[in-house]
Amino acid sequence: MTEQDHGKDKYNFVLYVPEIRHQRFRITDEARVILDFEINPVKRLMGKLVNREPVSDIELDELSSSTWLSMDGTRSILDIARIQSEATGDDIDEAVRRIVAFMRYVAKKGWIRFKEVKKA
Repeated sequence: MTEQDHGKDKYNFVLYVPEIRHQRFRITDEARVILDFEINPVKRLMGKLVNREPVSDIELDELSSSTWLSMDGTRSILDIARIQSEATGDDIDEAVRRIVAFMRYVAKKGWIRFKEVKKA
C-alpha cells in the first residue's frame, strides 16, 4: 500500500478496528449479550420507595450480540461484516450498513473505542 493509499484508508470507517471498553457484560444460554451497568443512587432510592429492585442492564438482540462477541480487538468492521454476512446469508453491503449503525451507536455511548489503523 502506498502512502497516498494509506491516507485514504485512514478515513475509511469500515477499516477501523473496534475494541470493547465496557467489560461488564454476560452471555445468556441463548448466546445473547447483556450489558450490565451500575445503578445510580437515585434509581436505588426510587426502587426502595416502590418496593422494587432497580435493574440497569441492556440485552442485545441476536445480530448485535454476535457482532459484540466478534469484536476481539483484531478484526476490522469489514471483517466483522463478512462474518455476519456469511452467518445470515445477507449481502455484504447490507451487513456493513447494519454493523456501521451499531458501531456508531455503541461508540457514541462509550462502550467501545477504535484502534488506530496501522501502516502495512
